[in-house]
Amino acid sequence: MSGRARSRGRTAFIVAAAAVHLGCVVLGALHVDPQKAGGLGGVIAYHGALSGAGSGYNFFAPAVSALPWARFQITDANGAAHAEVLESGANPEADLRVRSILSLFLQAEDEALRRSLVASWAGKVFARHPGAKSVVVRLETCDLPSMQQYRAGRRPAWDLLYQAKVVPQSMVPAARQRNGGAP
Repeated sequence: MSGRARSRGRTAFIVAAAAVHLGCVVLGALHVDPQKAGGLGGVIAYHGALSGAGSGYNFFAPAVSALPWARFQITDANGAAHAEVLESGANPEADLRVRSILSLFLQAEDEALRRSLVASWAGKVFARHPGAKSVVVRLETCDLPSMQQYRAGRRPAWDLLYQAKVVPQSMVPAARQRNGGAP
């Protein structure tokens, strides 16, 4: 096989692969479940899951809600307060993963699970700031107006979803003594 024929074969393969991928994207955008088509459908669904082609590309759809942000207000032993977030900013993929974990809070209907998530996040902040006396956890979403609402004067705003103050377990007995035994 000559070099020119090999180059044509490679080009044909790349074009065919791109066409198959585009087909997967179209199926995903139309919300077609290819797994119902048997074995080949399973392969298509697997490719869609790995490549993102099966995601439906609804990133800017009106029904897609904003991911929550977690903000933490740390109060140190001197009473000084400062803010913190879980995202490091060093790696966008890791930060997206953190935000996805935060969205679990919105999906959780079990209040015990929600408290556990908040305690876990606060624990991470306490680990970063061992001398902290308390951490206030705030979960918020950014309410973005539509273009029509924006033109009418409405501006983006932060909506508070949840707020809790967390203290280290070692400080709970001291707090109860100061409050006359009340938690």
